[in-house]
Amino acid sequence: MNHTIDTTAPANDHYLGLAGASVLPTFASRLTQRHLATVIKARALFCIHGDVGLGKTFAVNTSLRDLAPDNTLWLECRKGAPLGTLRKALFRALAMPGDPPKGDELDELLREAFAEQHRVLVCDEAQGLTKNSLEYLQTLWENKSTQLTVILAGGDNCLQRIRSCAGLFSRISIYQQYQPLTPDEVLALMPTYHSLWQNVAPDDLMWINDAACHGNFRNWAKVTFHIQDILEQHPETAWFSRDTVRMVLSFLDSSIRS
Repeated sequence: MNHTIDTTAPANDHYLGLAGASVLPTFASRLTQRHLATVIKARALFCIHGDVGLGKTFAVNTSLRDLAPDNTLWLECRKGAPLGTLRKALFRALAMPGDPPKGDELDELLREAFAEQHRVLVCDEAQGLTKNSLEYLQTLWENKSTQLTVILAGGDNCLQRIRSCAGLFSRISIYQQYQPLTPDEVLALMPTYHSLWQNVAPDDLMWINDAACHGNFRNWAKVTFHIQDILEQHPETAWFSRDTVRMVLSFLDSSIRS
């Protein structure tokens, strides 16, 4: 498990470090920020889930820079990692000195640390957490001495994983499911997402979206990245050119192309 969050360089949040990409206030991301403000205030549990590449992690990360810049802990959860791995990751995320002790002593240290000040704990790729780990997080959150907001973010099967823990499932105050961008959102957002798309005709934007991107931000980032790279290497290349886009689409997994 990784346990760091970069609070100083929002540009690094973009997939492939895409240069020139903007942070877009989509309907979903605005709703995420509102939900985060609510659960932080209430010290509650929040689950944000949906297919990969739709901007869940990006929205949580950028929102927490505004809402909780100094007390956010970020865990990227490795699939099937045992409870002991989670407990050690929490110890390190809290920047405790020395090596994590074993057993009840570690649990007591974690409870004390989470009692000292309010923390926002983000568990990314939460579908990787085991049932024991999810129940442990519930126990930490429920402890009367701790001050903890827990954000569980993950793919489509994240919700199924949480449902297996009935106690945790019933205690989550807000669920938000991310969906692909609608055609109207693609047309409205892509010209402001990156300068490459500013003067591209709506029909061409929809052709790219239907052919490969399917309302998925990560797919749009891939296409944008490769086109930018081609134009930098061959500045004489015409833009906009469907031939250039077709070449880029050939770089992508055929399962997302139509």
